[in-house]
Amino acid sequence: MATKILCIDDEAGVIELVELIMQKEGMSVSGALSGQEGLALIRQSPPQVVLLDIMMPGMDGWDVFKEIKATPDLQDIPVIILTARDSTFEEIIARDRAGVDDYITKPFTPQELRRGVKKVLSRKK
Repeated sequence: MATKILCIDDEAGVIELVELIMQKEGMSVSGALSGQEGLALIRQSPPQVVLLDIMMPGMDGWDVFKEIKATPDLQDIPVIILTARDSTFEEIIARDRAGVDDYITKPFTPQELRRGVKKVLSRKK
C-alpha cells in the first residue's frame, strides 16, 4: 500500500509540487488549502506523514499541529513543518520544543523533501 502524505498549505502550487515529487516515490499525496480542511482530512483518513505550512490565514499551522498532538488517535503521525527561509531563531527553538518531527524550509528541492519524508518514516518503523 502506498504511503499517504497530507500536505496542508494555503498555496495550491506547493501542494502540486509536493504531489509531483512524492508520486515519483510511489507515495500518494492529498492536499488541504486550510488548517480546518487539513484537520478534517486527517480525522477522516489518517495519513502516514503530514506536511504542514505554518503561515496560513485563519487556523495557522501551529494550531493544527497542537490539535494533532492533542488527539490520541493522531498524535503519533509525524509532522514536517514547511516554513519560509526567514524563520527567526525563536521560531526554530519553539519548533524544537514543540516536538516537531522535522522541518523543511521553502523553497525546497525535491531531494530535501524526499529526504525529510523518508527520515520521519524510518523513525516511525
